[in-house]
Amino acid sequence: IKDLFCTEGVQTTAGSHILKGFTPRYESTVSQKLRDAGSVMLGKLNLDEFAMGSSNMTSHFGGVENPWKRRGDNRKLVPGGSSGGSAAAVAAYMVPGSTGTDTGGSIRQPASFCGIVGLKPTYGRCSRWGVVAFASSLDQPGPFARTVEDTALLLQAMAGHDPKDSTSA
Repeated sequence: IKDLFCTEGVQTTAGSHILKGFTPRYESTVSQKLRDAGSVMLGKLNLDEFAMGSSNMTSHFGGVENPWKRRGDNRKLVPGGSSGGSAAAVAAYMVPGSTGTDTGGSIRQPASFCGIVGLKPTYGRCSRWGVVAFASSLDQPGPFARTVEDTALLLQAMAGHDPKDSTSA
């Protein structure tokens, strides 16, 4: 789960020292829907601080490294941002799928950089309730996976109307 989604009883930092110690007493709608569908949260994934970035190098906890390398070149590559931790974890086979948020490319760009599938759903398809907002009128939660089929399964679990989000469809 991207560390922008509030998770009951588990620290949520949004990649920032400012939120150190913030442990929500509630679960975001998206992460709750995934749990209800049988998924298991293995951990929280790093991101650009408060989802403001496109390299995933601005987190208080350090940058995320893309698991891919250029052929014949061992230099580190960025995974893209702000959901780079989510994309890198899927690309490195650490998890079969993960969550991200997209305001200006933060699912689409990391998916591209890491060679996986990422989807920014239509606005209102997935609830924004319990997600630390960057620009709430543009923010959109969405899934990452290695295949289109797995991404569709995650979206199916995440999507749906939420009375707690007035823009939910």
